[in-house]
Amino acid sequence: MKKSAFTLAEVLITIGIVGVVAAMTMPSIINKVNEYILKQEFKRAYNIMQNAQVRIYADIESYYNCYYITNTINTTQTKQFECKTMGEHLKKILNPVIICDGDAYNKGCIPKYKGVDNVALENNPDIDLEGINRNCPGFTQDSILNKNLTWVLQDGTIISWYKYNTSYGPLLFLDINGKKQPNRWGYDLFPMIWRGDETRVWLDADGVCSYAEKGGKTSKQMLQDIWK
Repeated sequence: MKKSAFTLAEVLITIGIVGVVAAMTMPSIINKVNEYILKQEFKRAYNIMQNAQVRIYADIESYYNCYYITNTINTTQTKQFECKTMGEHLKKILNPVIICDGDAYNKGCIPKYKGVDNVALENNPDIDLEGINRNCPGFTQDSILNKNLTWVLQDGTIISWYKYNTSYGPLLFLDINGKKQPNRWGYDLFPMIWRGDETRVWLDADGVCSYAEKGGKTSKQMLQDIWK
């Protein structure tokens, strides 16, 4: 009886085709996996911060007056007179393993982040950079690397507080995977905002000084993604 079989040439051609298809699809698969991982890390970091506010309410049966008012007409109005007290309470709850009160980059607390001034200029070379520096001074590269109060949590999450008159305020940013790459705005670095009213305070993603590098997602987009 005559036996049929693949020739060596046919096997090599098939392997070559499989290799080409794998090479074409693998980057897409890797990107989707990385995006999924970052989404889960974002959700974890968000829940850590939000649960801390729940703990605050359980401790004192109220929330501190340190938030942006929920009225959409007055999104830039804030209550800040209890921010220092809120920050110290959060510190007890979150128990950061490393605290850098200024000079965070040189002390090794953070990698070398860009600031919103760098990101805004890269996204739009014609942007009013003086306006960015005037309206968002606490998130410029100089402030982040040299001035802001920075916490590193036990799981590696980095919290950098936007510097107001005191060390704490309603604005902060989270590096959801710590010093691990990519350390880019809109990828693993997200500005957040404490939003509130008389009845509750929560971590929101739609506020001032919110930027993402090209190809990244804004904090608002990430928050929408995790609750789909």
